[in-house]
Formats: sequence, C-alpha cells, structure tokens
Amino acid sequence: MRAALRTAVLLVLSGVFGGVLPGAAHAQDGARLADTVGFDIAWNHVALSVPNIAESIAWYEKMLGFKGTVRPGQPGARQQVADLRRGNITIELFQVTDAAPLPESRKNPSEDFRTHGVKHFGFEVRNLPAVLAELKAKGVKMAFDLRVTPTEDFAFISDNAGNAIELIEHKTQ
Repeated sequence: MRAALRTAVLLVLSGVFGGVLPGAAHAQDGARLADTVGFDIAWNHVALSVPNIAESIAWYEKMLGFKGTVRPGQPGARQQVADLRRGNITIELFQVTDAAPLPESRKNPSEDFRTHGVKHFGFEVRNLPAVLAELKAKGVKMAFDLRVTPTEDFAFISDNAGNAIELIEHKTQ
C-alpha cells in the first residue's frame, strides 16, 4: 500500500512541479501512460473546504508562501471562494455556510486511510529537515513526524483547518 501511495504522490507531483525536482516521476513514464489515451492532461488545482477562508488564506501565505485572492461573490451566496497560488500550484478554498467540520479521523494521515476518498496532497521540497524546522518555528502543527526511508524522507503537517499536507524529499541515486 505504501508503494502505491508513493506512486500516486509521484504522479501528482510530476504534474505539479513539471518534473523539475530530482526524484519526481520520470517524463518517459508519463509519456508511456499518455500513449494509452488520446488526450493530454496537466495539473490544475486541489480544492479544500475550510471553516474560515480568511484564516486559511493567512495560514497558507505565512506557512507555505502562497498568495491568496478571494473571488468576488454573488449577493446572498452561501459560500466564499478563494484562490491560492505559488508558482504553477493552485489551491482553491471554499468556505460554505453550515458545512460540517473535518472529522478527527481525517486529520490523522494513518487513520484517514481507513476512509475512502482523497487523503492528502503533497509538495516536494529540498532539505526537508530545514523546511520542517522553519515551519515548526512558525507554529505549524505536525500531523506525522519525519520518516526516513532509503528512497525518500517525508512528514505530514496540518493546515489551520486540519487538512493533511505531505512534504517529501526524494533522495538522489
């Protein structure tokens, strides 16, 4: 299961980062997969429902360097929408009136695998220990402490709404 998760994360990261970081899925792997369908795809965004859009924008700007913009709303709308951008990465935030809170089991990456659906999203970084030290100094909540494996190091942080975010550094061969 861990190997399948790593493959899924690598495929997402190869789209998010365009393969610019070492260890990301190889372009030829994506090309072989693209040969089996008649169209191209590119990473566009991930969407998150949050309890407070202003607090989430502030968190992503402070912790991860995104720039947030709230979209103009319709009069009487039951939701607010914002776009967060950093480079070619986009996160779409939704604040919906009367939305249910994120269940506690969804905030723990190990426990969340017991529920179907999207589990987390991941960012590839360089020098993961330094990244984690910076984030901890800013007050980030750790969801899953640093794990070191022969091929990659990874950890999970929680955003201000409890959504799990994986930070991963692949080791060069």
